[in-house]
Amino acid sequence: MSAHKKHDVRLPRSLAATRYLVLFPIIGLALAAAMLFIFGGFNLLKLIFETTMGYLGLAQPHDTGLPIYVEIVEYVHTFLIGTVLYITSVGFFQLFIKKMDVPRWLRIGNTEELETNLIGVTVVVLAINFMSLSFNKDGDYLVRYGVSIALSIAALGLFLGMRAWSRKMDRETELKEKELEMKIKMLEKKIEAEQKAASQ
Repeated sequence: MSAHKKHDVRLPRSLAATRYLVLFPIIGLALAAAMLFIFGGFNLLKLIFETTMGYLGLAQPHDTGLPIYVEIVEYVHTFLIGTVLYITSVGFFQLFIKKMDVPRWLRIGNTEELETNLIGVTVVVLAINFMSLSFNKDGDYLVRYGVSIALSIAALGLFLGMRAWSRKMDRETELKEKELEMKIKMLEKKIEAEQKAASQ
């Protein structure tokens, strides 16, 4: 094998090996998600313990100026952000490294599936974030923030809708092309049969 051919073989292998560089963001995202889950879960348990002890009169009442359910919602917001990071990490691993034995909803076959999962969780994160802010922000700020969130969610919904419409059109076009090919083949067979009959 010549030096040129060896170079042609090594280059694709080298490019294919670069996909393992994605392990760095995969590990980073997984660690960030774990941090949010661990510290968020610990603080949530601490909040529940302190609140329970306060109600029972065994300790000073837990008071941060916010209703208890608002604080819990804020922890839910933290967990959802961790979920986004985790889905991204698992998605990158499946796309670039290899498939994983995960629940069906977490299986990622292409970037579109990853984007769809992330968009769904992101919409919930935005809604919960607005809910938590509604208890400690003034009305003007909430209106501006609410409008921006609504526009963001509408844009994401439009994006998903256009993608679904595009996929539908592609499937319909593919079906029409297959039907046309079948009709052409049937017509060719008919013409061939007529030609054979005429020659006899």
